[in-house]
Amino acid sequence: MLKQKSLFIFFLVFSIIVVVNASQAFSEEKSPSILDLNESKVSGICPQQRNTPQAPEAFQGMTNPLDPTPDNLRAGKLLFKIDAKPTACKVCHGYGGDGMGIIFERLDPKPRNFTCYYTMEDISDGQIFWIIKNGSPGTAMPSFGALDDQQVWQLVLFIRQFTKK
Repeated sequence: MLKQKSLFIFFLVFSIIVVVNASQAFSEEKSPSILDLNESKVSGICPQQRNTPQAPEAFQGMTNPLDPTPDNLRAGKLLFKIDAKPTACKVCHGYGGDGMGIIFERLDPKPRNFTCYYTMEDISDGQIFWIIKNGSPGTAMPSFGALDDQQVWQLVLFIRQFTKK
């Protein structure tokens, strides 16, 4: 009986998260970050110092084989905002990719801020691909190994759209 109640509570919380994510997925408004609420125009930590494990050398030189077509970018956006499993990327990385998702306060280290040019400029496409596929030990970043290579490259394309100088 206790097991059934726990399962029901988990399903209820999961359903709420899915509904919230789905309702925001195609909204063009960026959800406010904590810093936005304090009237600061700076989002997330920038530059962001990290000790993320380096991908094997074979991945370092990889470039995205996909073109940033509307279809590929749309597919990456859907994965980032809704469809990626185990959870949508925006839960941690934020709707606008600034590293300030709905659970960022509970995470240490904080999620990667994809909007920061100074953080992202030296990270290769292959490194991002490898981290998505394998996760990042010492962080909350899980493995998204269930995604096929094309989906991961679509995510890389979409993530690159956040970067600004």
